[in-house]
Amino acid sequence: MNLTNFITKTQNGVLSAAMVISAASGISAILGFAKGRLLANYFGVSSELAMFYTADRIPNLMYSILVVGAVSTVFIPVFTEILKKDEKRAFESASSIVTATLLLFSILGIVVFIFAKPIIQLLTIGKFTVEEISLGVTLMRIMISAQMVLVLSSLVTSILQSFRYFLVPAIAPVLYNLGMILGIVMLSDRYGIYGPAYGVVIGAILNLLIQLPLLRRTGFKFSLSLNFGDPSFKEMTRLVPPKIIAVAMTNVVGTINNSLAILISTSSVVFLKFATQLQTFPIMLFGLSMASAVLPTLSKETDIEDREKFKQTLLTTLHQTLFLVVPISVILLILRIPVVRIVYGVSNFPWEATVKTAYALAFFSLSIFAESANYVLSRAFYALKDTRTPVLINLVTIVINVLLSVLFVIYLKLGVWAIALAYTITSIVDFLLYLYTLDKKVGGFNKEKLIVPFTKIAISALLMGVFLYIPLKFLDNYIFDTQYTVQLLGLTAIAGATGMLVYLVFTKLFRVEEIELLYKLLRKLKLMSTPIPPETIG
Repeated sequence: MNLTNFITKTQNGVLSAAMVISAASGISAILGFAKGRLLANYFGVSSELAMFYTADRIPNLMYSILVVGAVSTVFIPVFTEILKKDEKRAFESASSIVTATLLLFSILGIVVFIFAKPIIQLLTIGKFTVEEISLGVTLMRIMISAQMVLVLSSLVTSILQSFRYFLVPAIAPVLYNLGMILGIVMLSDRYGIYGPAYGVVIGAILNLLIQLPLLRRTGFKFSLSLNFGDPSFKEMTRLVPPKIIAVAMTNVVGTINNSLAILISTSSVVFLKFATQLQTFPIMLFGLSMASAVLPTLSKETDIEDREKFKQTLLTTLHQTLFLVVPISVILLILRIPVVRIVYGVSNFPWEATVKTAYALAFFSLSIFAESANYVLSRAFYALKDTRTPVLINLVTIVINVLLSVLFVIYLKLGVWAIALAYTITSIVDFLLYLYTLDKKVGGFNKEKLIVPFTKIAISALLMGVFLYIPLKFLDNYIFDTQYTVQLLGLTAIAGATGMLVYLVFTKLFRVEEIELLYKLLRKLKLMSTPIPPETIG
């Protein structure tokens, strides 16, 4: 198979699609860590870097509301359904949706561009100087332009995934991170903190350009038009608003948490951001990858006669996701200090910063299983074209999150780790409410099939934690001098490998069916001889 055929090959099964997305997400996450390390190296825990992250909040909020959580998740089920019946009408409907999204983002972008200064002043709650506020205004305006390109790119991604092209859309974020790294390395010395901002623009352009050739291959024909009478457009406008509200509320919580971190100290913004990046690594690698891969399949199994198949596909994907993310959350919990030092341990990032970031990471790591599961469960609602229920659930948990964060930071005067604790509590509540309401909606899951695999995975992970902690302490006290990076890497690698080996042994002893996922992955990589049919789920 030549390179062109490999790149343009469709992924027809959930497993193959998830593998592609997960591998690319892994590379993108590694580049994200490199990006964070470079930012720490160039700017440390300075107010400049804190302002950079603060200025990105509103552009990122707008992007998340319109695309990441709203249009893209609702678009695929609607577009896929029309595509099965009438390709020409599907293209026309998609064109209307793309045009409407770009128009709406442009209007919002202009408003933010004009009112950037009061927005920055509101977000920073009087903790930054006049010069720093001016810097934040310019940074926000630069990043708004980048998000405009990313909006278009994400819509292209949704179209390609509807055609079951997952490889190129998965590679696009890799180029986005590469663009930002180029901005940091090549422009920071000359332009300071503006270098990373210019890198965001470069990355957004690369993200779009790599997908356009494959879009042409699908035969998709875009027309700059708005057909308000189109039934599919009407359905989108019905489904999107609840999702927009849900994503808006979630991102507003992130913005509030950022401001609460500023109340603790300006450097706490950096600690919170770096801990969040480490926490989201397994979630993006496996949780979002599995959720993105399963959505087209679930969207095809929503008919009443396919309901049992729908439930089986969902439970299989859910348990396989948990099988992959739970051990990583244990590793991050126990190896938090070595992990933070390896990823961000540069001269400009002192020991105190390492400890505070690691402490926040410890509490964040407890939410990884719930956040990953929530991505999968929410896709089940979207496949069923129910965007209202997730909004109601998010409304409840967001109120809990804000109240807890305000209580911990303003009244109890706790550190930045308390924001992570509040986030974890609400993520778990989110998970339980998603599972309960979805169980009612689909006529009930088989409780044994739902609970037993998760219980086995959890027990295996707890035992893994014990066997991970023991070699960590022994190696740290008697073998390795962790002042040196190479020895720190050695300690982390040996302890982590020991823990994973123990996890695999116990999941095998407990007959956890999801361990077969590992063998399927190996067979997919041709390390084993037995092939897997493309229609295999998981």
